[in-house]
Amino acid sequence: MPLLWIALSFITGIIIASLFSLSAYIWLGFAIALSLIFIFLRLSRFSNNPISIFLLRLPLSAFVLVFFFLGAFWYQFRQPIIDAFHVAFYNDRAYEMLVTGTLAEPPDYRDTYTNLRLKVEALDSGSGDLPVSGMLLVRVPQNQTYEYGQRVRVRGSLKTPPEDEEFSYRDYLARDGVYSYMSIAEVTDLPGNGGSVIRTAVYKLKDKLLQHTYRLFNDPEASLLAGILLGVDTGLTKDLQNAFKNTGTAHIIAISGFNIAIIAGIFFSMFKTIFGERLGAVFAILAIAFYTFLVGADAAVVRAAFMGSISLLARQLGRRNTGLNALAVVAFIMTIINPLVLWDVGFQLSFFATLGLILYAEPFSSFTSNLITKVTKTNNSTITQIINDNVILTFAAQLTTIPIMAYHFKRISLISFIANPFILPVQPAVMILGGLAVFVSLIFQSLGQLIAWVAWPFSAYTIRMVELFNRVPHGTIYLGDSSFWIVFSFYIALFAVTWNWPRIKEWFNSLAGSLRTVAFTATLVIMFACTVVVWRSTATAGDGKLHITFLEVGSADAVLIQTPEGRNILINGGGSTSELSDELGRRLPFFSRKLDWLVIASTQENQLAALPRVLERYPPENILWSGNVQASFSAQALEKFFAEEGIPVTRAEAGQKLELGGGSFIEVQSTGPRGSVLLIQYKNFRALLPIGLSDGTLEELEFGNVVGKVDVLLLADSGYEPSNPPDIIQNLNPQLTVLSVAAGDPDGLPAQSVLESLDGYSLLRTDRSGWISVITNGDTLQVEVERGE
Repeated sequence: MPLLWIALSFITGIIIASLFSLSAYIWLGFAIALSLIFIFLRLSRFSNNPISIFLLRLPLSAFVLVFFFLGAFWYQFRQPIIDAFHVAFYNDRAYEMLVTGTLAEPPDYRDTYTNLRLKVEALDSGSGDLPVSGMLLVRVPQNQTYEYGQRVRVRGSLKTPPEDEEFSYRDYLARDGVYSYMSIAEVTDLPGNGGSVIRTAVYKLKDKLLQHTYRLFNDPEASLLAGILLGVDTGLTKDLQNAFKNTGTAHIIAISGFNIAIIAGIFFSMFKTIFGERLGAVFAILAIAFYTFLVGADAAVVRAAFMGSISLLARQLGRRNTGLNALAVVAFIMTIINPLVLWDVGFQLSFFATLGLILYAEPFSSFTSNLITKVTKTNNSTITQIINDNVILTFAAQLTTIPIMAYHFKRISLISFIANPFILPVQPAVMILGGLAVFVSLIFQSLGQLIAWVAWPFSAYTIRMVELFNRVPHGTIYLGDSSFWIVFSFYIALFAVTWNWPRIKEWFNSLAGSLRTVAFTATLVIMFACTVVVWRSTATAGDGKLHITFLEVGSADAVLIQTPEGRNILINGGGSTSELSDELGRRLPFFSRKLDWLVIASTQENQLAALPRVLERYPPENILWSGNVQASFSAQALEKFFAEEGIPVTRAEAGQKLELGGGSFIEVQSTGPRGSVLLIQYKNFRALLPIGLSDGTLEELEFGNVVGKVDVLLLADSGYEPSNPPDIIQNLNPQLTVLSVAAGDPDGLPAQSVLESLDGYSLLRTDRSGWISVITNGDTLQVEVERGE
């Protein structure tokens, strides 16, 4: 298989060149010299000399060696030249700079910031613009919107991307040609647009699809589908992302060979019906290329797209698609495009997973079929196919990826062998129905929503099963740093066994008699069990009780109130978009996507930063606003959003009551520049939320005497001492005190004196208990927490 050896030689040359710093032209000289020597000796009339005879007998070896030197040359040739005309030349200076450039990619919106990748045009260090080139990663504050091709000027300090013992952000960015980093920047828009017309249209389509995904589905299902369909996995909370990693199912939320295989099958079936098999394959390949471009074209997606396209092409040409050759061609092409792709973790996992399927899927499946036939004494092809498709293929792929996961992620998921068979069977339904709902909604919103209701149980089932398996004790083994040589030795041993399997099989057959006592057990997945998923929110909405849930959003406040009649009121939101969206998505009924009221009780940035993007997904019908609009950027963004959407805003005043139905209400106790103090009451139950405590408010409320006794008290400002004097706690005398604070708060909250003043009172903290839910019928009180008791 010459293609395999040529690709391996080229890749080996790249790896060796990364270890030994020689000039690119030295490596090229070796390749040219070896080629000339080989050609000369092949054509020479002195063909009887020992060297000629050796080369004539081993022509492929010499040819492969040429590609080794070409790979080394290509790696060195692609290294950037850092001079005065490259932006990285100005890294780590002691002063700020003005950099002008164009957004080379769509903005990467995160919870608390936004990443922009700029194609740099000019740099001003104080003496005017100097034309420079290169890529720059800029981190800017959240909630400001940007678009691909936008020309901007950023002010800040240029830095070399950081690295430490755990992770090298420098190497990670270098794979995409980024060698400069601006961690804090001020952005100024410039006139003009430097983007490609085609790329602009594609990215606008992707943005439109993403918006419709969040309109059709609640979180976390919406963020799951955004990752599966569009490659945007930043909406998932860190806890949920870790759950996917711990259960060995993270490949589901990243577009990989599994996703591309489903998409390739859909495209081919669709176009074959219209254009016939050959033209249908061509259009399917073009559609795969477009989809790859649409979702970002990272290393794993490109590899999967190449493999899918080669498979379709080989089928139409009537040639047998040799998996190893196809995989080698894909790796060869990708290293030509970018030699640094070899160090991309996604590419490594995708490559070795495919290699595992190529090498072991067929023999493992055959062994399973024979074993089932011997045990059951029947040839049950249906059971065999289900087990092979959902268990054996997963094992074959994971066998070759476990060392890489142990090396990079320092963990091995034992539960993955059980979790994947339960989760993978529903993924075609997740992709097909979810994708159909999103695309149809572009034309017919109502029809798309109807399909989304059918698709939702499959995605909900996926998340619930991942969370279930993540809770299995000792399902994940956490490792320390793994040596590269251990990983290398594992692959050497594995491939040695693979290539010498006939001899090992003879020895194995001699022991077959003693292995007959081993029982092969399998658990069948009921495909449509996922259609019955009971949401916590549907069980509690409109049950005649008042539910007050203090969400875990760090050192800020986000309180979701679900009234006895099923209304939903959100108070503030905290700073994390993904966490707030996930919490709301789990609690709001699937068929009701709106909040009845949003109460702005504080206008500080950390209290509102999550809301601008979340409210696009869960729009409120009414707003009760207190606090200074100019107090934060997010407050201004929200005011603009409400005006554009025509959402009525009511300014809060002391004494004002917001009726919630069923005899429950929210009363504004006090207002000020920072916000308001709210009292929630339902029959005999009372809860005080001093979220927007301003200067003088405590005196105005006579340190709680004006309010009277309460059942639940939320500590103000995450336990900040001046906001929580002992007098107010004594005067309010709460049955339960709630503290919303981040674990390891950088400001040292809560204050120790506040904790000491709570001695003798019941205290629950979100950093320890997660979300805290208070449920009352107006007379009795029930408390539920996410973690602990």
